[in-house]
Amino acid sequence: MKCLVVSQSEFIIRLLFNTLSSSATTEFIVDSKPLAQSLLKAGISVRVGNPCRMDTYLRTGVDPVTCVIVEDSNPLSSRHTIEAIRDAGGQLIYLLHEGHPEKQTRKESLQERVSGVTRLSVADLLRGNLRAELDRSTTRARVEQYQRYLADADRVLILLHNDPDPDALASGLALRNLLRRTKTTA
Repeated sequence: MKCLVVSQSEFIIRLLFNTLSSSATTEFIVDSKPLAQSLLKAGISVRVGNPCRMDTYLRTGVDPVTCVIVEDSNPLSSRHTIEAIRDAGGQLIYLLHEGHPEKQTRKESLQERVSGVTRLSVADLLRGNLRAELDRSTTRARVEQYQRYLADADRVLILLHNDPDPDALASGLALRNLLRRTKTTA
């Protein structure tokens, strides 16, 4: 899995690096050269770029199944960053906030303005369920991609092997449900 993190906080970057480095290819985007140099010395893959520009994400190779985590440090710049990520083709976007009560109202107002963004808190990182959440959303994005690909087809053939056992039958039925098909269309 490829993961891209947009953050300007060295603490958040190091925390995410330690959390994600063993299970995902993680790259960080910062807008400060001194911060980038400090992180490079620590062995962290980092790029310097403007997080509000689409070309920053095009250079990193963002695609629809790349998990992008954006630190919510400023609501206006976070909104512009999310728009740039979407323009570059990113769809799995997470908004990371510190979880303070003052930030809670700001986070909710940004969530209302930008749909399709999953919210995370630093507490989620410390609990250790971040990896499971990223895996679920990657699977969800792949299923949605297959659904869009087969949406125009009148009928879909789901083929099982010659002597299907109950597992094969259940897999075929599950695939039919995931593709939102009925007995007559699959």
